[in-house]
This record gives sequence, structure tokens and C-alpha cells, in this order.
Amino acid sequence: MRGRVLQLSGLHALVDAKGEAWQCELRGRLKAGGRVATAPLAVGDWVEVRAAGQKAGVVEEVYPRQGKLSRLASGKGGREQVIAANVDQLVVVVAARQPETRPGFIDRAIAMALAGQIQPVLCINKVDLGAPEQNLGLGKVYVELGYRVCLTSALTGAGLAELAELLAGKVSAMVGPSGVGKSSLLNLQAPGLNARTGALMRRHDRGRHTTTTARLYPLPQGGYVVDTPGIKELQLWQVDRRELVDHFVEMAPLAGGCQFRDCRHLSEPGCAIREAVAQGRISALRYEGYLRIAASLEDGI
Repeated sequence: MRGRVLQLSGLHALVDAKGEAWQCELRGRLKAGGRVATAPLAVGDWVEVRAAGQKAGVVEEVYPRQGKLSRLASGKGGREQVIAANVDQLVVVVAARQPETRPGFIDRAIAMALAGQIQPVLCINKVDLGAPEQNLGLGKVYVELGYRVCLTSALTGAGLAELAELLAGKVSAMVGPSGVGKSSLLNLQAPGLNARTGALMRRHDRGRHTTTTARLYPLPQGGYVVDTPGIKELQLWQVDRRELVDHFVEMAPLAGGCQFRDCRHLSEPGCAIREAVAQGRISALRYEGYLRIAASLEDGI
């Protein structure tokens, strides 16, 4: 029978099959051998399950993925960590205040979504803590690029109806630094799931990690949402410095106009992208994000 992975724990999976939760083990051949990825399964995977007891089964096969959220796993080995599979959109959650938003995180998350063929959406939460003009200013750059931006407050309920409309009927992943309120927003979108929430660590202006593993939740309005652990770093998977520009929608069309075909858009003369930044046609904030990401990537061959 066909099912969908809801949660993973080591080499065991909780799978939704026929509308019921099945505790499953992985077939031996899925566990054996060298892998490029850190795990043979990911939350959101469609799998073939063979019954092996009362609500117990064995995952026999993993179906091809359509859209995946991946990052370079921490540590040595250069392996892929698939955070979620078969995802339609990535909801990048940041806070208007507490913790302070890092625009570079947004740019990395958007690049990660585009690299995985996923539509990015920006959600700015905790708007009750900042002036409306500040919140709008934070999202203005991304609105002008054509991305959907949703302003929310888990405390006052602002923007929750719009967020529900964005999530309805789609498979969404929510990603953001710890403390921005992902789990609180999820609790309000799907009451009764009791996703854990935590208070901020005031001393460091960072949030405690309240979600320790990714989990796929069904939504009452239809669709699913993946709640992911609070992520500090988003290291892109299989994107090198020469390919990075392809994931900045306002820069990619200009790349062909550079003086040098192998221009990396860093300091080369005759760079069409740097010229557009100087003329104000490309946001300096976004270009700074591009430079920070480029500095962490390797050159392609």
C-alpha cells in the first residue's frame, strides 16, 4: 500500500497509509550501501509499505520526489540532508522583532527553495512588536520581486486568515530560526496538534529549539505543512558559486550581459549585475546577501 512519511526517528518511520498511522521499519536494501544523503528517507516521501502486523509495516520502496528542501549536512563528508520531500512551497518565517531578522537568512532560504523547485513565501511574524512601516519595509524588497509576503501575529491573530489561505490545499514546509514563532503559528492553523512552543532566550536574543525533528501535519483546510527544527545555518546543497546567480530572480536575466562569460559578479569589471546595483535597479540588500552566500560556496569546475 502507498503511504506518506509523517515523521522519522532513526531508521523507523511513522507513515500515513489509508488514513491511519503505521509504525514502519525500512527494508534492508534501503538501509544498506553508501548514500549521498544522510538518510534514506525524508519527511514527505511517498513510500510503498508492506503490512507486518497491527498498524506495523516495512517500507519496501521510495517513490521519486517532486520538489525537495535540502541543505548541506553539517560535519565532514559533504552529504545532503533532505529536510522535506514532495513540497510545493517553502514558508520562510522570520520575526519583525525578537529575534532580530537577518536578511541573509531569507535570501539563503529562497535560494534553497528555488534550487529544490519549490515556491518560496515570506512570512514576517510578531508584527505586533514593530511599527507597520518597519514590517512593510522588511518585506517590500521581496514583494517587488514577485514573492508573496504575509504579515502575521500569533498573539493578535493578524494575518492568520491570509496564511491559512496560502497553506490550503498545498504541501508546505515552514522554516526559520528558533524563536520566530513557527510552532505557535502552526498551532493556530491546526488546533489540537499541540506543537511545542518555547520562550526566547533573552540573554542571547535567540530562541530555544522546541522542534527537534521535522514533522508533517495534515491541515483542517486541506493540505499538509512540515514543521522543521529551528535552523541556524542554511548551507546550500549542490549549488556552486557560478550557479548561485540563477537563484536570484532579478539577477539571472542580467548575467548574460556581463563583459566576461565566467563573471562571478563579485569584483570583475564590466559586470552587468554590479552596474544594476549601482544604478538602484537591484536592491543593495539583496546583492549583499548574494555576496555572503557566494563567499561560503565553492567555484564550479
